[in-house]
Amino acid sequence: MGSEARARLGMAGLLMATLLSFSQLFARQDFFGPAALGVALATGIAMGARRRGLGPLPTVGVSSAAAVWYLVIVFRAADTFYGLPTFDALAGLGGALGRAFAQSQFDVAPIPGRPGYVIMVTVGMWAAATLGELATFRWRQPILASLPCIALFSEALVIGTRAVAPFWVALFLVALLAYWGLESSHGLRAWGRWVSAWPGHDDEGPSTVTASIARRMGASTVAVALIAPVFFPLFGGELLTWRTGAGAGGAGAGQGTPTGLVDPFVSVRPRITDQTDVPMFTVRAESPSYWRLVTLENFDGTTWNPQAFNGFDLPSGGFDAFERLPFGPEARTLTQTFSISGLDGGYLPAAVQAVDMPTGSPVYNSTRIDPSSGYLRTTSEVAEGLIYSVTSNLPDVGYRQLRRVTTFGHPDDTLTELPEPLAPAVGDLLQRWTEGAPTPFDELLAIQERLRGFTYTLEVEPRASQDYLAEFLTTTRAGYCQQFATAFAVLARALGFPARVSVGFLPGRPTPEAENVFEVRGTDAHAWPEVFFGRYGWIAFEPTPRADFGAEPPPYSEPPSPTVASGLGPGGRAAPGGLVRPNNTFEFTGNPALGNVPAGPVPAPRAPGSTFQWERTFARISVVTLVLTLAFLVIVPATKAVRGRLRYGRAAGPVALAAAAFAEFQAEAGELASPRGASESAAAYVRRIAARRRVPLAGATRLARIYEAAEYARAGVGQGDADEARALAGELRRKLWATASWWDRLVRLFSVRGVG
Repeated sequence: MGSEARARLGMAGLLMATLLSFSQLFARQDFFGPAALGVALATGIAMGARRRGLGPLPTVGVSSAAAVWYLVIVFRAADTFYGLPTFDALAGLGGALGRAFAQSQFDVAPIPGRPGYVIMVTVGMWAAATLGELATFRWRQPILASLPCIALFSEALVIGTRAVAPFWVALFLVALLAYWGLESSHGLRAWGRWVSAWPGHDDEGPSTVTASIARRMGASTVAVALIAPVFFPLFGGELLTWRTGAGAGGAGAGQGTPTGLVDPFVSVRPRITDQTDVPMFTVRAESPSYWRLVTLENFDGTTWNPQAFNGFDLPSGGFDAFERLPFGPEARTLTQTFSISGLDGGYLPAAVQAVDMPTGSPVYNSTRIDPSSGYLRTTSEVAEGLIYSVTSNLPDVGYRQLRRVTTFGHPDDTLTELPEPLAPAVGDLLQRWTEGAPTPFDELLAIQERLRGFTYTLEVEPRASQDYLAEFLTTTRAGYCQQFATAFAVLARALGFPARVSVGFLPGRPTPEAENVFEVRGTDAHAWPEVFFGRYGWIAFEPTPRADFGAEPPPYSEPPSPTVASGLGPGGRAAPGGLVRPNNTFEFTGNPALGNVPAGPVPAPRAPGSTFQWERTFARISVVTLVLTLAFLVIVPATKAVRGRLRYGRAAGPVALAAAAFAEFQAEAGELASPRGASESAAAYVRRIAARRRVPLAGATRLARIYEAAEYARAGVGQGDADEARALAGELRRKLWATASWWDRLVRLFSVRGVG
């Protein structure tokens, strides 16, 4: 293998190591295919432009145009005009990138293969491949060629999951050092022919000099690799929120805290907020419900937080893709139309559980649904004047049904976990409260009833405590929804129930204009707990003793009566929470830690990104690429073999046969050893090949003499000489193949130079 081929192989290894490092970022490896094919195309274009004599600027222009075409074909194929980009296709690419940047505010690694994210990686790798080719083989600047890969790898390392990070660092450093060493060897070769101090070793390169340069470059690489991640987070881009999880909705996330709303990250310690009486929104619906914003599953002993939000895009089939959990056999549908007035932030209120949104909604294209809890987030501006509709499924479950439930398993075992055991006083209190309860549901009702006997007030002294929950339950016995929802959920988990907290709004008050239009104000901000009931899914409870409209125990908290026979509470109010009717199901085996048995059908979770259209498009491109590659691997060697046979088949007479024999030798030697120079005679050429110890000098010289006699002698050559030339050509061909390296053989088989 020549030094240029080795340097190019080193560059390819560096690019692949960089690309593979992004597996720390994506939940699946679907990103690899488009980016890897992009690297191959970018490298091929840069190589072709160099051989055609194009300068750097024209090369970059051609490569950029090809990159746009490639992205359009992969990600916006439906918008092309017979394979050519259109304005709609280009606008679609821009929209995908814009959505990806906005989504980075709350996406947490590992992320799904959203089109915008994959486009970013593909563009970055395309640019790295183009600059690598130019800087390595035109400008002789390996450091410049390495900078894009170093930057991309540092980004992946900073914002990724850090899974086996030492392995990725080691792999990248090995690839970078290998590239620098191979490029250095190629650079030294370009200075001129190396004259060795040892006889017979003129072909060997200056290994000691190369090693010295490689060591210095390696030390620089290690320093850069260690220093870059230290400074990278200081750049402050939204993409870097993946690294810390702040974008997942951690405390202080700007878009996650609606104006006038109780802190959606519910704390055990009171956080007194200004719950103003400003109208947040109005909602038109046949019946009222709790309007959920976000669901919080993770409890650290002080604060409830949502799980990592890797939501599914609604345009990509988000409602069908998120992980739907079981629900009762009966559910009722509620269509709501929200008109936003004072609410802002990134959450969209909806009754539990949202299952559909009209495609014409102004927030449809920018909205995602949480893969586990099912709440909605959007990158569009949630501000005054926004109007959208959403359809939800609400539960239709009764007191008797819930009392019969004995299975409470959930696929996520963490929903029953507490960071530390309850304080002894709280444990004793819980035992007294639930003692004698005949069913698990009655235990939960007992907790709800006891908490509703506490005092509701916003005037809670904001002071810290080592165990504020114990103080709340045994001493103060006063607080607002945050404390009540947290206390209920923690006590439920202590009993082994999967529990969580939802944050949103109470139903609000009917407006004078219409009974089915409800006005929701900042004072309606609310938090409530939910418990997972096997086949019925998440069931809401109301432990907060608020006396205002809507904060009453759900109708299934007491035996059925005529006022709740339809599933509505007193005054026609709907039960909080909601349930979803599944489409695809699998059998859930329950929570072994709780001794559960299968609770009925559970929807099969779909893998992140499985509905993205670009994946189906690229799958077809992959098949076409594979077919073309296989065809190339078959057609090129076959064409060369047929071409050689045709030379002899078309030879009419001894002169033509001798010429065909030398042409066969020249074709083989040109790719297995060295091509013939433009002004090099046949005799000089065979002597040069023989001097490289590739063929016997006598046989090669004899073939050259017969060929020159056939070409230039007046009498030409006889049939005997022609047959001898053909035999010599075959013998020399076998010798060339026997002494050729594996790389030279691959070049001879698959290089297109010998086809034309």
